Amino acid sequence: MALLWRIWGTVTIVALVVLGIFVGLATLQFGSIHATLVGERLVVLADRTMAPFASAVRLGLPLASVRNATALLERARQSDEDIVALHVFDSDGRIVHSTAAGGPATIPPQAVAARAAARGAPWYLDSHEGFLGSVDIVGGDGGSAGGILIVYPRDGHLTQVRAMFAAVVLGALLALLLVGALGALLLRWGLRAVIRQFDAIDTGCRDFERGAWRRAAGADAPAQAPDALALRERLEAAAARYRAAGQQLAATRDRPS
Repeated sequence: MALLWRIWGTVTIVALVVLGIFVGLATLQFGSIHATLVGERLVVLADRTMAPFASAVRLGLPLASVRNATALLERARQSDEDIVALHVFDSDGRIVHSTAAGGPATIPPQAVAARAAARGAPWYLDSHEGFLGSVDIVGGDGGSAGGILIVYPRDGHLTQVRAMFAAVVLGALLALLLVGALGALLLRWGLRAVIRQFDAIDTGCRDFERGAWRRAAGADAPAQAPDALALRERLEAAAARYRAAGQQLAATRDRPS
């Protein structure tokens, strides 16, 4: 049975490694997809919030002069109470309107880099400050007059990823238990002939050692089955040849040259 458990242990370890890789990849994939969905949602919300400001810019008004900007931003923020802040920034990245009292004077550096890379297209990113989503406000000359930036916390995202990880780990553990149980049954059935042979050899070796010790002590060797007896005879013959070879080697070494 030792052979069976060694093979079963190897199969179980391989299954554990494969399931661990699957859990890691599935969690990373889910996190990436969820982050993309959150970012796209922020872009849609920013695009809806941009409309009144874009109208003011087309009339030639600077973004800082929009009087009801705070109310417009607050109404957009109330669409999701988890939103940290909404900012309206000008073409230089200076924040001119915000729902965050005492907030930053400019948009974060990573937002500046993402905006430059987007070249006027909507963008979003997952940063250490949270999720950032933004759209540019096009001016009357066709250039960017500024934009809307939404800051969203990562707590909900992390909670979803952890819940997904826990669910996948639970499924992987159940699969590992199933694979282990089925593997043991299949290996026991498929290797039954080999296991019997190894058990017979193991039993014969133990009986041979036991008989040798009993004979050395002056007692009779225990009765054995025919197969075990035949194996014992072969082992005794091999042991006798080994002793004879050792004696011959010793005699040759001691013979004067």
